[in-house]
Amino acid sequence: MWAFGLKHPEDTLKVMDLRGKRVVVIGFGKSGQAATRLLLVKGAEVIVSESKGREDLPPSYLSSMEVQGVVFETGGHRPDTLKKADLIVTSPGVPKDVLLPALKEGIPLWGELELAFRLLRENERENIVAITGTNGKTTTTAMVSELLKLAGFKVFTGGNYGIPLSEYILSGIKVDKLVLEVSSFQLETVEEFSPKIGLLLNITPDHLDRYSSMNEYAYYKYRLFEKQGEKDFALLPLKEPYFETFKSLVKGRPFFFSEKREKGSSAFIEGDKAILLLQDEEVYSLRSFRLLGLHNRVNLLCALLACRLMGADRRACERLIEEFVGFPHRLEPVGTFGGVTFVNDSKATNVDATLQALRGLSPPIILILGGRHKGSTYSPLRHLIKEKVKTLILMGEARYTILEDLGELVETYVVEDLPQALTIALKVSVPGDVVLLSPACSSYDQFRDYQERGEVFRELVLKYAPKFYGETSEREIFH
Repeated sequence: MWAFGLKHPEDTLKVMDLRGKRVVVIGFGKSGQAATRLLLVKGAEVIVSESKGREDLPPSYLSSMEVQGVVFETGGHRPDTLKKADLIVTSPGVPKDVLLPALKEGIPLWGELELAFRLLRENERENIVAITGTNGKTTTTAMVSELLKLAGFKVFTGGNYGIPLSEYILSGIKVDKLVLEVSSFQLETVEEFSPKIGLLLNITPDHLDRYSSMNEYAYYKYRLFEKQGEKDFALLPLKEPYFETFKSLVKGRPFFFSEKREKGSSAFIEGDKAILLLQDEEVYSLRSFRLLGLHNRVNLLCALLACRLMGADRRACERLIEEFVGFPHRLEPVGTFGGVTFVNDSKATNVDATLQALRGLSPPIILILGGRHKGSTYSPLRHLIKEKVKTLILMGEARYTILEDLGELVETYVVEDLPQALTIALKVSVPGDVVLLSPACSSYDQFRDYQERGEVFRELVLKYAPKFYGETSEREIFH
C-alpha cells in the first residue's frame, strides 16, 4: 500500500512555527495558490514546483508572488529541490513518483488541507463536518452547509467543494461551523486532520487509474476517521463492504445509516419518511423533497443525521427538506416535451453514479452513456439496464468498450457525439419515456468538464425537442 501518511520524527514541524522554513509547494492550481499565500503569511520561504511551463501560469499571480519572495521552478519537478525542503505541501492528485524522493528522505509531506487544519484554532477544529465518498459528496456537503445555516449557525463551506480551507484562515473571518468536502486525493496526505463529524457516504470503483486496487482506494477514504477521538462521530453506511477491513481506523463513535430499517442502523428511509434514532425516534416527511432518486434521499438522511449531531434543531431539518433544490447536472430535470422527460445527469462520471440514477428513475428509460473510459467495468449496470432501459445510446471514446460489456442487452446505438446521441433519442422516444444523460464516464474526450457536457445537453434538448414533437411553446421546462 502506498506510503502516504508516514509519521515523521517529532522535530519535523509538529509545532507550527513556519518562520524561515523552506517549504516546497507542488502544483500551482487553486489549492497550491492558497497554500502559498498562507505560508507567506506565516513567514515561510516558499518554492513553487510546477510541471507546467511558466507561460501557462497566470502572469499577474506570478509577479505578485515573486515580489513577495516566492521562487518558481516550472516545466517539471526537481528531486534535489524536494530533498532539501523542510516541508512539502502537495496539490491533490500529484503523481506518486514525483513524491517518492521526498518520502524516502523522511521529509514531511502534507496537502493543503492538512496545512490549513494545523493552523486552525482549537475551537474551530472541534466544529468541522467532513464529508467523503465516491458519489454524492458535493450535494451532501451543500445540504449540511445549508441546514446548519438554517439552524442559525455561521458556516464556512469548502475543501474539495471549491474554496480551499487555507482561504478561510487568510480571510480572517470567524464562523461557528466548518463544512468540508474531502476527496481521497486529499486524504492521502493528512496526518492530524480530525473532524468532529466524519461522514463516509459510499465507496464504489473510481480512480483505479491512480490506485492499485479498491482496497487502496478504500483505505484512503477511511483515513477520514483515523485521528478522531471517542467524543467525535463517524457516520458510515450500514454493511459498508470495506468496514471489516478498515474498522481499526474508525476511532470516533460510529453511527450507521441505510436505505431501509435494519438492525444496527441509526438513520434510514422508510417509504416517504426519513427516520433518525437518536435520543428519541425522529420522523421527517419527504413528500416535499424535490431531488430525484433514492440516493439523494440517502444523502439527505446523512445530512440530517450529521447536523442533528452538530446541534441543528428539527425545524431547520424540516425547512431543508422543503427548500433544497439541488444542483445542475445531478439528475436535473431539463423539461418534458411530447410526453417525454429529459434528465441531465452529466455529473455521473463513474459507473456507480449511473447505477444510482437508474435506481431512482422509473422505466422506460433511453440511456445515453459514454465519454472517456476511467478503467472500471460497466457490468454492474447490466441488471438495471435489463429491468429499466429500453434503448441504449453509446457515445464518445468509450463507446466500443461499453458496447462489449452491455451491447447485447437491449436495443443499442453507437454514435460519435452528444448531438448524434440526442438525435437518436428523439427518434426512438414515445410519450412516457425518460431520456437520461448519465454517462458513467469522464467528459474529457469531447468537453472541458462535466458542466459543459451537461450544458450542451440542456441546450440541445431545449432547442430541438419542442420542434421535434411539434410543440409551439416550450412547456414544462424546469431550468
